[in-house]
Amino acid sequence: MNIQDLRELLGQTDNKLDIFANVQTLRNYEFTNRELFELINEFLSDEEKLKLFDYSHFVNLSPYIRSKIIRLVSSDQVLLQMMNNDSIINGIDEYALVEIIKNMSDAGKQQLLHNQEFMKRHRFTNNSLYNIFSSLSEDSLTETLADTDLILNKLHLETFHLVKLLKGLSTDEEKIKMMELYQIENYYQVDLLTTCSDNCKLENLLGNKKINDTYNILLLVTLEPESLCKFLSEHKDFCAEKNIFPYKIIRQLDPDRQKEFMLNFENLSLTSREKKEILATLCPEVKQDIDTTDFPKEYLAALNMQLSEDTLTIIFDLERDLEDYRELDNLISVNPERFTADQRLRFMKLCDICPNMKVLNNLGDNVVSFSSTPKEYKEAEEWIASVIDSLKPEYSKAQKMAIVDNAIGRKMSYSPDFNTEVFNLDHCRALWKIIASGYGVCNGIAKLEQYMFSRAGIESEIVSNASRSHSFLKINDIELPLANGETVKGTTILDPTWNLANHRFGAMPNLFCISYEQARQNDIDVDGNDHASHINDDKLQDATLNLDEQSLRTLFASVGLATKDGIFPIKNLIDESNSQNKLYANNPEENISAQFMLLKQACPEFATCQDSSMNIISNVLLNHEDLRFNRCVVNRVYSKSDQKREPVLYIYIDSDELEKRFYFADKSQGQFVKLSPKEFTDRFECYDKDLEKNNGLRPWEAVIQRKETNLSQSSGRIVAEEEQER
Repeated sequence: MNIQDLRELLGQTDNKLDIFANVQTLRNYEFTNRELFELINEFLSDEEKLKLFDYSHFVNLSPYIRSKIIRLVSSDQVLLQMMNNDSIINGIDEYALVEIIKNMSDAGKQQLLHNQEFMKRHRFTNNSLYNIFSSLSEDSLTETLADTDLILNKLHLETFHLVKLLKGLSTDEEKIKMMELYQIENYYQVDLLTTCSDNCKLENLLGNKKINDTYNILLLVTLEPESLCKFLSEHKDFCAEKNIFPYKIIRQLDPDRQKEFMLNFENLSLTSREKKEILATLCPEVKQDIDTTDFPKEYLAALNMQLSEDTLTIIFDLERDLEDYRELDNLISVNPERFTADQRLRFMKLCDICPNMKVLNNLGDNVVSFSSTPKEYKEAEEWIASVIDSLKPEYSKAQKMAIVDNAIGRKMSYSPDFNTEVFNLDHCRALWKIIASGYGVCNGIAKLEQYMFSRAGIESEIVSNASRSHSFLKINDIELPLANGETVKGTTILDPTWNLANHRFGAMPNLFCISYEQARQNDIDVDGNDHASHINDDKLQDATLNLDEQSLRTLFASVGLATKDGIFPIKNLIDESNSQNKLYANNPEENISAQFMLLKQACPEFATCQDSSMNIISNVLLNHEDLRFNRCVVNRVYSKSDQKREPVLYIYIDSDELEKRFYFADKSQGQFVKLSPKEFTDRFECYDKDLEKNNGLRPWEAVIQRKETNLSQSSGRIVAEEEQER
């Protein structure tokens, strides 16, 4: 018998449920699942559909078929009974359950959403919750969303899905009300505001101090061209305060909206700079459609600029009339590392025309660029030129290397805020910026020396150790002079960062033209700890050339950086320090003052080259047995009144004669100022990272050995003993 026969039986029977309840009766007929659903829907009430699941042959049906039967029910009351009966919904997947719930009335949906036991049992994903919520009418949705405890603490609806729901609300008022209720900020706030009217967008944009520059632009891009033009003309102060440049908005518009915006271009109350930037960054198809009949010459030049597709900056042409680039600073980023002498001179002129453009340099094979200002570029290039011009034509490459390495050491100091919370990763690696500031770290300093070597005709390679925590130079095919007058040729290592402090105070450099073997020996400190600062077997196995000490002294003497006998200038400082120590052997107060005076005479800028100064103080000036300190700490702090938290060099001394006291290097006076412990701690504080190293204790409070410093291993150590012996 077929489905028609079964239909006739059901039509003739008063108790239709009994037919479905009798599995043997059903087996007498052939029908499909679809035909079964049609019969159930046609002949059974919602209450009878519920009772079907009292019978094992319906409860044992597949989850798919059971879910189809449940969806035939229209009564919320019956559906809720089914949804709360585990035997009925057992095995039905999340998607099917959501589809069942979506077909319920708003009241039924809300009852289930508030049923914590049901929601916890099924653990609906945020996407499923969103689908349920979005099926509510707007009134029911806003009513439900008003219950923040339900949404956030019980259902744990994520901000993404919450905002997606709020975007569907019909009025600005409801959207803003909900935005404030849930304290939605940053990107999600802007995402919601983009669906509001222009007036609402602007009201919130102008009144919200928390939206950052990037998000401001994302919101402004969605304004109608007429509203955007009005905003740019009427809110110049706001744009200046928020660093909003009109071109950054316009360039994100699609071509049609750009064309619409350009219809009011001439009437806009914008500066010449702003108009040029807009013209330069328009889409190519928009530029082609602009009527330039009455355009001023400078506007035509801006309109004809080509942009890089990757960076949206102007493709720079040094042969072009440089005046064409005036007022386009924000769109110009140039890497002049490989410029010729003539190109550098021409670029210097551009620096005057575009004082706010970016001057870039790359670091080794790293595609990341670092930025200096044109002012820093000019200042740095003037200094570089003074060093390069001092290299005599008859000098060998080795002699030129000695002069350049020494000049960098006298100019640069290791960044004193390295490994603190205020350390700027970019500033210490920007080639021309570090020259202007006088501060850098190893790879920035290595880059500077490589750049200057290249200018002097010396090829070098920046190499990093295995952990990439330190960088230095490898010099290939270099000829080095020996003391006997012969020369050797090969590959060697030069570490400009570890030579900084030595050059600053006229000492023999520790890592100038040494072999890989010698470099690895230098990595091991006096306690036998291997810092592995130069380990790189793959890159450095062929670096076997090692300039012996006598040959190094002779080399530096040949260019006037040591006496004709190879004595480095630091010997005079050491001798003077020893003399003052003997003179004031019984008067530590005067002894310390005399040592400080020697420091100032040897290095007037000692307060601003903290890292190098810490070396000379620890290893020479206060390294006398007559200065019998119980404790001596040389380190850095910052002034509590300094918002930038710039490093200040200090010395802490604890001795029986002098008791406890501090000295700090006053940059304005160029001298050390003595303070009591209370005066010092009231005025200065340690960096968080320095505190972390000592479990919350300040360096002078921590238990460490006498005459210790917290110097960076990368700055090297001044080795002075041999100068005393000579």
